[in-house]
Amino acid sequence: MNYIKLFKFILLKESVKGNLKIFFLICFLIIAIYIYITSKRYIQTYIKKFIVPIFAVLFIIALIVYPKTVVTSASKGINLWLNVVFPSLFPFFVASQLLSKSGFINIFGIILEPIMRPLFNIPGCGSFALAMGIVSGYPVGAAITNDLRKQELVSKTEAERLLTFTNNSGPLFIMGSVAVGMFQSPKIGYLLYICHVAACVTVGLIFKHYKNNTKITKSNTKISQKLHLELQRMRNSDINTWTLFGESIKNSIYTILTIGGFIIFFSVFINILISSGIIGKVCSLVPNIVNNLGIEAKTLEGMLCGLFEITTGANLISLASANLKIKLCCISLIIGWAGFSVHTQVMSIISSSDISAKPYIIGKALQGIISAVYTYIGITIFNNWLALESTVFSNITIKYIYSWGNICLISIQNIFVISAIIIAISLLYICFISITSKKKLL
Repeated sequence: MNYIKLFKFILLKESVKGNLKIFFLICFLIIAIYIYITSKRYIQTYIKKFIVPIFAVLFIIALIVYPKTVVTSASKGINLWLNVVFPSLFPFFVASQLLSKSGFINIFGIILEPIMRPLFNIPGCGSFALAMGIVSGYPVGAAITNDLRKQELVSKTEAERLLTFTNNSGPLFIMGSVAVGMFQSPKIGYLLYICHVAACVTVGLIFKHYKNNTKITKSNTKISQKLHLELQRMRNSDINTWTLFGESIKNSIYTILTIGGFIIFFSVFINILISSGIIGKVCSLVPNIVNNLGIEAKTLEGMLCGLFEITTGANLISLASANLKIKLCCISLIIGWAGFSVHTQVMSIISSSDISAKPYIIGKALQGIISAVYTYIGITIFNNWLALESTVFSNITIKYIYSWGNICLISIQNIFVISAIIIAISLLYICFISITSKKKLL
């Protein structure tokens, strides 16, 4: 009997200890919340000041602890930038600078104003950013949007609206690196790319209503009169061709070097997270509901890596043993999202203007989700068409199927195709206006 009383006393004592712990925890939380509310401004100020130094110190420690991982991942990042990103993006940067600063984009913008304004609520010149962003890759669309804003061809709101859907992955990465390099299936590349472009257009239609409070006053000036004035301005301008070309080269080199720095940094950062086991531990904390959806640990690990850098994330997902439909939907999601590596590149580009990055981040998150939904629908419809090549996968790390020269040549060919289409549309429209208005535009 005495033992039973003693046991009850111990249980009571332990419950009292537990209640005290809960009581002190609640008190601590209440005090912490009170301090944060009363000193919110000071706390946020100190966090902003110290978060970068703390992160830098932790990153340096990680560099010391994982030297082999750092060297290997930095080498991969340099190889990616030099052999793929440089030859594919540099021609686009130079061409966009030349076309933009020469004033030709103004003409094309006047012609496409009746199309772009009703669809996306942006000026016609935004069509150039959309076209180049679709066929080039990250972050050409952001760079062109920033140039349009600097030249005051678009307003701040229009630039933010335009940025949400013009910064996209190019066909070279989706069809080459992902489809052929990772899955050995060109058909998958067509599906992913079409869904990616369809998602970006959908986001543009959604953000048409972003800050749509101001009424747009329709100009009474006819398109023929606008074209006439713009062509006269171009003819009377004293732009030196060689000076313009030199500035375009210089600005493009600066941009491409900045992009290279971000690529190398995030290549090191994401591989440190993988080597340290942080990604694996985060995946192990995810509830079982994710496993019930068919997303295994390897796929989830790829998605987490894809939040930071899409190349590493897509490669990890392709090596997982999940269902093909799940893998393609996950890859489509992270390609649409683009990753923090691309987002930091975009923020660096737009930092010289007054464009806010918040609508862009929301737009990319929406594009990732919509792209994954479109991919799921596409696989469901064209399952038999994809099944012919879906059984063979490339269980190796990502490989680049094009040489430096071939990538550069493909980029230049894409530029010439886009430029030819733009010039042909412009000339045909100018001729049509000249005939109908019976007025010489040139």
